[in-house]
Amino acid sequence: MTFDPGVNVIYGENASGKTNLLEALFYFASGKSFRGGKERELIRLGETRAKAELLFSAHGMEKRMALVLEKGKKRELSVGGIKVQKLSEYLGLFRAVIFTPDHLDLVKGVSENRRRFLDLAICQSFPRYAASLNEYGRLLMQKNALLRGDDPDRGLLEVYHERMAVLSGTITLNRMKYLANLESAAGEFQKEMSSGLEDLKLKYKSQAVPKDEDTAEVLRERYKVLFAQKTEEEIRRGFAVCGPQRDDFDLYLNGLNCKMFGSQGQQRSSVLSLKLAEGELSKRLTGEYPVFLLDDILSELDMGRREYILDKITGKQVVLTGCETELFAGYGGSNRIFVEKGLAKNV
Repeated sequence: MTFDPGVNVIYGENASGKTNLLEALFYFASGKSFRGGKERELIRLGETRAKAELLFSAHGMEKRMALVLEKGKKRELSVGGIKVQKLSEYLGLFRAVIFTPDHLDLVKGVSENRRRFLDLAICQSFPRYAASLNEYGRLLMQKNALLRGDDPDRGLLEVYHERMAVLSGTITLNRMKYLANLESAAGEFQKEMSSGLEDLKLKYKSQAVPKDEDTAEVLRERYKVLFAQKTEEEIRRGFAVCGPQRDDFDLYLNGLNCKMFGSQGQQRSSVLSLKLAEGELSKRLTGEYPVFLLDDILSELDMGRREYILDKITGKQVVLTGCETELFAGYGGSNRIFVEKGLAKNV
């Protein structure tokens, strides 16, 4: 498919394949599907192989990325025709902000959703962060496997904890710093949407009880103490009970926790502010706006919020999907792509 530099409207019936197109685009930005699940589930039913290729420009330079998925084999990623072994070599080249109806539950949903939101955003601006996340994830799986066994080796647990403390400090510090910058941008959007009536604050939560002035080294030592203190409990329970995999953040409007006291409208406005701020922060950190991917989001918003978000993404490259063509009436000159039974065509 060919996309215009402005607004691109993808439309068609439900289950026709519109979201698949956005999923493929976002994979180039994040190295994973925004819908979760296993990679083999990305391959069309009845097929054994899938391939996607993207040609785009960044900072005035044309680049090409490709992805090959094959059942029973490791995925193959390439940049400019050259295979890459590390995800950090792939991330940050093409950047995108994804916004789906599921994100409207970001405030009141489970903490895993908020951690994923932060991690995906950070990885696009700081690709090396992905290496720390992946290594920590592998060690956590190995540690949990050890804890599930009879009489786990405490010496081996100490070895895991030594390295995991280093990675934990890096992960928590990166999330804290990103959230602090995100708060500044999101706060401005929230004030605009509420006509100056709502003040949005974001508060990071971690078992390591981080402070603004903490360094990665300070957090590392705090995690080492925490891991040591929780070892016996973890052995008794058979799984890890501490670490950055339990970190979270809260949103506050005018000093009140938005999850507990915010109305549905306030919660949705807060999520809009977060996603728009993500795009602004990406521009600030890299020099260019990302591509905005809006998956059937307009039908989920009231008229006021719909108009606000469309106004804020004017002048940027946007790919949006929907079933109700009347929602796109104001975009007569936009590039329109019709999707039917998994096939897409420019109209």
